[in-house]
Amino acid sequence: MMSEKFRTGTTLTTTQWIEVLNNPEITTPKDISVLQTMYAFEGHKAAASQIQLILDSKKSYQALILQIGRWGRKLVKVYPVRLTKRNGSERKWDIFFDGRKEGKLFTWKIKKELVEALEKTENTGEMYYPEEIRITDQNSLTEGLKRTVAVNKYERNAKARHRCIAHWKAVCAVCNFDFEEKYGSLGKGYIHVHHLVPLSDIGRTYKIDPITDLIPVCPNCHSMLHKKNPPLKIDELKEIIQKVK
Repeated sequence: MMSEKFRTGTTLTTTQWIEVLNNPEITTPKDISVLQTMYAFEGHKAAASQIQLILDSKKSYQALILQIGRWGRKLVKVYPVRLTKRNGSERKWDIFFDGRKEGKLFTWKIKKELVEALEKTENTGEMYYPEEIRITDQNSLTEGLKRTVAVNKYERNAKARHRCIAHWKAVCAVCNFDFEEKYGSLGKGYIHVHHLVPLSDIGRTYKIDPITDLIPVCPNCHSMLHKKNPPLKIDELKEIIQKVK
């Protein structure tokens, strides 16, 4: 259960956040990566330990907190924001996030205006597959139009995808299809990733691990995994293929 409301500090406007994101003297690619990783979580909120697990599991979440502090120090030199204090220390993270305690974790939530700036500058870090139809308004669907497969934000997140594929390689875990082997350089690195834990089972304090929770699959197998709700397990689809053979 949530023990307190999100604590908020001063925020910038969406326009100001766009300026911040586009200013290389304030914002580094590493800073953008943090926001892109958080954007994938439900409600754009996650604990520092959850974020660091995706960015670099070999480092402590304290490294992330220090990074956010450096980013905040650069920002306050340009924008007059009010910082909250705790035990006499300024909390730089509350420039970017609202925060609250959720269970044993302290959760950060990207400020609404910063989320809007990420979306307007196309910096969300989400990747869409060519065969997918990007739908923003369910009422805008025309008759006969349909999506190939519903892909959640964890699967779309560029950082999580990269770590998953770097570990497992771009080969389908179900049928072993390799796009590079079939299509040469055109297919190099192309693959879907599938989330092994059903979204209904993911709680507020769930930690996504790109290696244990995501698995590379080809588009055909990905669609078949999602033919049922909850999705089929990898081994279940393998068994179906074997029976057909």
